[in-house]
Amino acid sequence: MKKTLLTLTIALVTSVYCSKSNAQAMWNPDGTVLTDFTYTDLNGTSYSLFNDINNKGKHLIVDFSATWCGPCWSYHGTHVLDNYFDMYGKNGNVADISQVILYEVDNTTTLTDLQGPTANSWGDWITGTTHPIANPASPTLVSKFLAPGVNSYGIPAVFVVCQDHKMYQISTGITDVTTLRDYVVSKCGVSIGVNEVLDLGFSFEIYPNPASSSTTIYLNLDDANTVSYSLKNTLGEEVAAQVSSDFNSGKHNVEINTSGLANGLYFVSLNVGSRNINARIVVNN
Repeated sequence: MKKTLLTLTIALVTSVYCSKSNAQAMWNPDGTVLTDFTYTDLNGTSYSLFNDINNKGKHLIVDFSATWCGPCWSYHGTHVLDNYFDMYGKNGNVADISQVILYEVDNTTTLTDLQGPTANSWGDWITGTTHPIANPASPTLVSKFLAPGVNSYGIPAVFVVCQDHKMYQISTGITDVTTLRDYVVSKCGVSIGVNEVLDLGFSFEIYPNPASSSTTIYLNLDDANTVSYSLKNTLGEEVAAQVSSDFNSGKHNVEINTSGLANGLYFVSLNVGSRNINARIVVNN
């Protein structure tokens, strides 16, 4: 089932192998600016890094994997990229600010292998995967990420490409959404989305959204300021609130208890100093 070496043609003869630890030296240094590229997923949808992703204010996360790679299968099984895409991808619960792709690097892999298990696959890679998968006949995208002169690389290898086209490697040891989001923000900054706002002096996110028993305002202040919020239903009735409180600069988590609220749409009015930002949440107990 497990291949130890595979020969691919990516501008030159390149070997790829499974590796639990993926050395940065194989890849372009963090912060390398990539040129534009396109890829096509299993549904036939093509994406341009510049036109369809970065220029729309989104970042791209690429998971280079192969169906025969055991560590790739283990990483896939954490579902961290599915969960991230569910929150920050198309129709995401938090915001539509990210694209995620599982990119198969073996040009001999078939759809049957992806549906697995087969002699060339550890299992079913498609069922339950919420983000797109690409299985190109010629996986040339990898060469965009490889360091010059490298002719051997290990997988799985995961990267984020920010809105400024800069790439950064993501450790496959990151298997929870909160840690992954913190890493992406540290490299790419905070994107402007439906419920994620970048404003002068502060930024915030609200998730989970939809909420069940509670949701949280994740607030990051550049400077100390006063903070308050009001939560209203569609009739304009206030159902929850926090009086104005003094917050130091840095990160703060403000929890909103929604356990006693009826299912439906609610409106959050967040006040930071003299600024007011409005957002929507859905309660689904």
